[in-house]
Amino acid sequence: MELGDLPDAWQKFWQQFQKVNTNLSSSPLLWATIARRQGLFSLHCVPVEIAKILSPIWQRQPVVLIGNTLEPETEAPIFRQRFGLGELTCLKFSDSQTEAIQLYVPYQLPLPNTPEFQAAFIHKVRTLVCLSATSPGLTVVLVGDVPLKSQVGTILASEFGSRVQVEKTCLDENGILVTGWEFWREHQACLPAPQLTVIATLPLPSLENPLVAGRVAFYKRSHQDWFRLYLLPTALNELQRAIAPARENQGIVALLDRRVVNRSYGAQILAALSPLARINYLDPSLFSQSSQDNSP
Repeated sequence: MELGDLPDAWQKFWQQFQKVNTNLSSSPLLWATIARRQGLFSLHCVPVEIAKILSPIWQRQPVVLIGNTLEPETEAPIFRQRFGLGELTCLKFSDSQTEAIQLYVPYQLPLPNTPEFQAAFIHKVRTLVCLSATSPGLTVVLVGDVPLKSQVGTILASEFGSRVQVEKTCLDENGILVTGWEFWREHQACLPAPQLTVIATLPLPSLENPLVAGRVAFYKRSHQDWFRLYLLPTALNELQRAIAPARENQGIVALLDRRVVNRSYGAQILAALSPLARINYLDPSLFSQSSQDNSP
């Protein structure tokens, strides 16, 4: 079959596919998804850099963009650079979510990339769940690592029974939801605001994901700071959205990633989570006080 006999979409895909070998500096991201039950697969091709594509579009007519949790800076420089937006008049409305969360960040936990982290994390989660047991409300445990998420769900279920659910929306009033970031992002709006949110690690995109690796490779080829321009802003955006329900009732957020306190970017993370009240100890009275503050 000749190329000209293929549908237009296939011809365009082939043209983009050839660019991978001919022009590495502007190679698109290519990946496949498999639907095993349907016996189907899909090929995807998207530009890794969209600024050059979108920039001429913005110049054709006046544009108003409205969004939330973009960047801490009012001017949103990283967002504008990524989407090809030039000098704009930027306004930042006062945040309607002005209630402070109670943030617990332990200093003594092992770093996430060490063998000791898993056992220490599970022990800390169990301690937090036990301390909050007498306080009504939902507990959410956010775990990005899939094997660890499954293990946490199994261990908690062995002790707390049917209260524990892994990525389910049918929960008891005092339910314990063990979930990954994607499930929580999609379903948090239809679930009660949690009284306790436990976060295993910062939601930094994993370089083991080929799409993330492709984006990082583009920044490296362009001699740009891929952590500051891509990984960190993505994590901050995810964190802000994830804790928004807890902020509604001044809930407790336990961020069990020690990098928040011993990495230079920790200050940016704390700023993104503000307003907050730091707590440096664990006590059942913290949870009883939280439930009293939010009782009618």
